Amino acid sequence: MVEVTHRERKRAQTRQRISDTATRLFERDGFDSVTLAQIATAADVSVKTVTNYFGAKEDLFFDAEPAVLATLIAAIQGSEPASATAALRPLLLEGPLLAGPCPWARVDADLWQGMRDWTRCESESVTLRNRRSSILQSWLVPLAGATGSMPWAALMIGALALRHHLLQEGLLEGASPAVVDKRMSDVVGQALDAIEVGFGPPAR
Repeated sequence: MVEVTHRERKRAQTRQRISDTATRLFERDGFDSVTLAQIATAADVSVKTVTNYFGAKEDLFFDAEPAVLATLIAAIQGSEPASATAALRPLLLEGPLLAGPCPWARVDADLWQGMRDWTRCESESVTLRNRRSSILQSWLVPLAGATGSMPWAALMIGALALRHHLLQEGLLEGASPAVVDKRMSDVVGQALDAIEVGFGPPAR
């Protein structure tokens, strides 16, 4: 086991404090209205410290996305003998969060409201909507590398975009977790079925 040093723990704590502070400010004031200087002041660090941990303000909003991609890749790499599509199906359908176990049945009111606030913040910012699209496109090569199939990866990114759209739409219209779960199972499930029929287990 690799020992985590005191310095590494302090860095992780500082990074998390900056991220949590930015989240509160984004949800309260809107992403576009919040400056790096405001985040730094609220987190009791310098602007340079913020940019040392996060290269751009958008990275503060999307700081969980690298973990999401890592979760997808890990599921694909551990999928044999099942197909990569089958391996990703539970992640896409069994809960609202792609990284971290959170079944639909365990989504409480506080979590759902927090997701709604986060989603509203993203939907109101052109910058964030564009970055979301850019992030999804950036996953094409890693997903293709994990499966050996660029066409499969392109279609899976489409399924991920569809999933995000349905989740965002449901949150913004005030739908319940059960309603959004049903929509995702029906619509995203059909997309995954089509990918599975078209490709089966991608060549590795």
